[in-house]
Amino acid sequence: GKHARVVLHVIVAVGVGGVLVVDGVAVDGTTGAGGEFGHLPFGDPARSCPCGARGCWDLEVGGRAMARVLGERPPRNPRTRAEQVIADAVNDQVSQSAVDATAQALGRGIGGLVNATDPDIVTLSGLAVDIMRTAPDELESGYRDALMRFHRSSPPALATTTLGPDSHLTGAIDRAFDLVLTPDGLDAWSRLVVP
Repeated sequence: GKHARVVLHVIVAVGVGGVLVVDGVAVDGTTGAGGEFGHLPFGDPARSCPCGARGCWDLEVGGRAMARVLGERPPRNPRTRAEQVIADAVNDQVSQSAVDATAQALGRGIGGLVNATDPDIVTLSGLAVDIMRTAPDELESGYRDALMRFHRSSPPALATTTLGPDSHLTGAIDRAFDLVLTPDGLDAWSRLVVP
C-alpha cells in the first residue's frame, strides 16, 4: 500500500483489527479506537461478544470461530488455537473446513469494509495471511460476494504484508519513532529539554 492514496489494513490476531490510512495518515477516530473492525455486526446476532455487543465479526474469524466449527468450547487462547487448526488443515479435512468457514467470513467482512471505505488496496497481516494462504478460494469468494456490483469488475487487491508475522509491532515501533524522530517530534522534545 506504499503508493496508494487510501489503504485498508486488516489484521487478525485474537480478533480483527486494522486501520484506514488516507494520504499516509491513519484514521483512528475521536478516541483512538478507529479500526476495531472486529466489532462490526458482521456476525450472528445471537452470539454475545466479550466486548458487550452482539454479532461481532470477531466471533466469526479466528480461533473462537474455528473451535466452534470443530465443536469445541471457546479456547483460552484463540490465536494459538487458530494457529494449530491452520497447521492441521494441511492433513485434516475437518480442520480445513474450519479454516474455510473462517476464510469465508473474513472475506465477507473485508468486502463490507471495502464497500464502506472505498480503498485502493487492502493489506492483510497476522493470521489473515495464514487464512488467505490456507483457504484462498473461500476468502476470495466471500470477498467478491460481499462487494457492491461496481467494485466487482476491478476490486481492490488483497495483498499480504511484506513485513512478516510481527508487522503490527513494526508499525507500532515506527509510530513511536514518528513521535520523536520527525521535525515536529524533535521540536516538541527540544522544548522539554532544559538547557
